[in-house]
Amino acid sequence: MSKAPNADWLERANRLALTSALLSTTVHEVNNALQVISGSAEMLNASPPADVTGRRTDAIGAHARRASALLAELSAFARDESTAPMVLDLAQIGQRALSLRQYSLAKLKIESVFETAGDPRTVVSHQRMLLQIVLNLVLNAEQALTKKGFGRIGLSVRGESGRVTLDVDDDGPGVATDVLPRLFTPSMCATDGRLGIGLAVAKQLAERYGGTIEHQPRLPAGARFTVSLPVSQ
Repeated sequence: MSKAPNADWLERANRLALTSALLSTTVHEVNNALQVISGSAEMLNASPPADVTGRRTDAIGAHARRASALLAELSAFARDESTAPMVLDLAQIGQRALSLRQYSLAKLKIESVFETAGDPRTVVSHQRMLLQIVLNLVLNAEQALTKKGFGRIGLSVRGESGRVTLDVDDDGPGVATDVLPRLFTPSMCATDGRLGIGLAVAKQLAERYGGTIEHQPRLPAGARFTVSLPVSQ
């Protein structure tokens, strides 16, 4: 009889899968940035008017910084093997997760909305693992909207009553009733094969830092996943 995979193995496997998904997006975004840089440089060589030169040099700088930041973010996520917890702003982690998926969301015509409320919104966790939790939830919502071809993903962070809560919701088809009992189990797989181990890993990582993760339907359609973590002392 084969043994069930342990939590560390699942986390590493999930991180590899997330890195692959992020790499695909990053390649497209960096390529787009390089095209803008290349095109702007060619126009500068043609000696355009001074006002055009200013706009083109601004574009070159902005897109070069964007490309550099994306590559640095991907490299940090893929290479980070540290395990030391630290005080982190959950709102900043949420913004990073949305930023890393922005190209894919725009391509799929998915609107992303980010909101914050309450204070404080800091938790004690590992930076990569906290980002991993949020990325799994954002990717899950993104995949739920893929067939629809458009939609909305909302991410909200609020601090209240000694807890910091992050909600990720979408207006997709929602979770099928027969899937709900196995939603957070590593072996669970939806009929399209895309939920995989992401939700199980997100739950394990949240619990590692005294947190919880729950699902509830979003009416009239869709799903909401809620992560709740103790506020940092």
